[in-house]
Amino acid sequence: MRSARIGLDIKILGGLFLIFGTVDLVVIALFPAYAFKLFGVAVAGPSSYLIKLHSPAVHLLIGYGFLWLRPWAWGLSLAYAGFGLVSETMNQLSFGFHPVRSAFMATTMLFAAYIVRRRALFMDEMPTTTHDTQVSEETH
Repeated sequence: MRSARIGLDIKILGGLFLIFGTVDLVVIALFPAYAFKLFGVAVAGPSSYLIKLHSPAVHLLIGYGFLWLRPWAWGLSLAYAGFGLVSETMNQLSFGFHPVRSAFMATTMLFAAYIVRRRALFMDEMPTTTHDTQVSEETH
């Protein structure tokens, strides 16, 4: 399986994250009054603009890291998946059940499981076995 060796699947996900990050930026710019729901609280007003920018920033970072198979991207993606799951759980409890939130939670869990399974791609160096040659000591 060639994609398993070069990580084409993860690189495609990286490209998608770059697209998501860009779309996030456009949505924030087009709808600045949108009340972002985070951890069961609807964040609105001018100060919410900075809070909303965390999403595209993290999506763009994960996208870059996945494209280049950076080791830090693996941890960042799982941490952000956990962040999203906790936030959406609290949103469900605060704002009521919503099928889109539930679908997001299910796909995030599947994504996290897949990324855990592909962890080896994000390692700095693949372990290699080297055989040291023995140098005999010569006495003069």
